[in-house]
Amino acid sequence: MNFENISKSLQVISVVVGVVVSVLSFNGAREKDIQARMVEAETRRIEALAPFYQLRQERYVEISKVTAILSDQSLYDDSEIVKAKKRFRALYISELSMVESGKVESSMAALAAFISPDLLSFSDSQRATYNLSHALADSFTYDK
Repeated sequence: MNFENISKSLQVISVVVGVVVSVLSFNGAREKDIQARMVEAETRRIEALAPFYQLRQERYVEISKVTAILSDQSLYDDSEIVKAKKRFRALYISELSMVESGKVESSMAALAAFISPDLLSFSDSQRATYNLSHALADSFTYDK
């Protein structure tokens, strides 16, 4: 092999290596860009859901207070119990229905059946409100 052939071979090898390095660099940069976009999208999703989770937390604390009264009625006077039942029903039919998980919903129904079965009886307008609240929940998030 003479010097000219070696020189041409090195040039071809250099070009091939350059192309391979460029392709690998491009793929690496593209992969990092895809990962960054996924992280950014997840961050935006979490930020968008923050008000939903804040509302959920507030309603869960409120229903915990109401059910504390209803579960041990001997500690409260009649007016407190009536007020707690009204608030339980309002939360159950509407506000809590928008944010509760399925497990919380079934636990609420079980508790209502135990405490006061009439809490589970809905008028037509209450049933419509309950259904609307669940439809609203579905529009907030699929995390139900």
